[in-house]
Amino acid sequence: MERKSRKIFKGIKEIVIILIFPLLCYAQNIEIEEEIEGLDLTIKKTEIFYIQPPITSSSLIIPELPEFKLEEKIEKEKIEIVEITEKKEKEIIEQKKKIYLKGIIGNFKTKGFDIDYNDEKINLNFSNFYTENYRPKSEFFYSNFYFSLADIFNLDFKVGQIQLPGPITNPFLIERDFLNLKWDFRKDLNFLNFDFSHNFYFIEKDNAHFLNLKIDKKFEDFGLITEIGQKIFESQQNFSISEYIIFEKERFLIKGGLKFIEGDKLKFLPNFLFKVNQNLSIFFSSDFEIPDLWKDLIIENCKELKKEKILPEQIYIGGIKFENKNIKFEISHSYNKKYIWEDIDNNDLYQPYRENFELTNFLINSKIPLNDNLKIFFEIKKNFFEKEISYLPKYTGDSGIEFENKKIRFKIWNSFNGKRDFLKKELKSFSILNFELIFKGKTEIGFGLYNILNEKYEIFPDYPGEKRRFLFSIRF
Repeated sequence: MERKSRKIFKGIKEIVIILIFPLLCYAQNIEIEEEIEGLDLTIKKTEIFYIQPPITSSSLIIPELPEFKLEEKIEKEKIEIVEITEKKEKEIIEQKKKIYLKGIIGNFKTKGFDIDYNDEKINLNFSNFYTENYRPKSEFFYSNFYFSLADIFNLDFKVGQIQLPGPITNPFLIERDFLNLKWDFRKDLNFLNFDFSHNFYFIEKDNAHFLNLKIDKKFEDFGLITEIGQKIFESQQNFSISEYIIFEKERFLIKGGLKFIEGDKLKFLPNFLFKVNQNLSIFFSSDFEIPDLWKDLIIENCKELKKEKILPEQIYIGGIKFENKNIKFEISHSYNKKYIWEDIDNNDLYQPYRENFELTNFLINSKIPLNDNLKIFFEIKKNFFEKEISYLPKYTGDSGIEFENKKIRFKIWNSFNGKRDFLKKELKSFSILNFELIFKGKTEIGFGLYNILNEKYEIFPDYPGEKRRFLFSIRF
């Protein structure tokens, strides 16, 4: 049965690759995934290229702590008149065009295409992507279908195959077929709002379901939220239920709740935000949830998930945020009961294990406009752990220059990562230089060059990071 499924996937891959060649002149609005993300102060990057993982970008995939996402109605964003004008012009162009053809070509025999349809209510997208990748025997292929209906219903279906080349000291070849289906439905009524979501994985012979129902009711100054969840992993099931009360006033917002997860204790989860003034705020947030570890298996070729029982993650984090014009600063301290990836059984693949640790974090970023078109930016995140934690770096950051006008968008930036400690060895710090350029218009032409200096680094011990990569795109 397993051999038969592999033949089916290979057959699909060969057919789609043949179909891709006539479409290589079309292009894709591609951007490399943001893989080092801090809290909500992180600068939103604007890379022109977008490639689905597991292409390892110039940065590492770092598990992030939960963002504090309570509404902050007090904040009023100041948008420059130039940006408003350009946005309106772009909206007018988008309204006239409903169908887009996009494609990509690059080194490592990378190729792919997108077909997009958009109108006021419907969004349809079909895409294919293939790459031999930067290591031998590390090919990756996927087909993706996405459908959205007026923010009421969303469906995302992906099927593909990823090769696991193993470490350079002990290379091997394992092919992992995967399927991922995500959909959600939301209905807003006069008295209640319903939101149901389902996330399903089928990876080789294993499958996992994440089902969640959210019901919320808003009153004048407060609201009620009820969430019911069911996580099904083969023979393991975890039922959860939570009830939250949200109370909001002019300068503060409080969200308190109780959550029960089957097999664990009832937890009290406090959250609050207090605005001291326009620039300074104090926050505290908490989270208690069964994590989705399966998403890593379809984007990274150095990880595996066995039959171990998946337990809830628990995180409490509090701190202070300061924002003033072009600079943002945050200091926080957190208690974490969280899954970390490590080669526990010495089989050269990394498995999740739950680690308890405290973390003090400093985060600063700034985006300084030199004129209407040119900006410089930097973002630095420094971590202080109470003990050595595998996989997590001591610091991460980005710095660079952005330029944009009506005809061109340009960006060059450097990503850097601190040292990391693993059971096998310590990985040294490194930095990666990247460049992107796009010419805008009815036909958009883009070029991206990543790891320009071909820096040698490792994402995990004996798993080399991505080499120099270039991508070219045309968008109609």
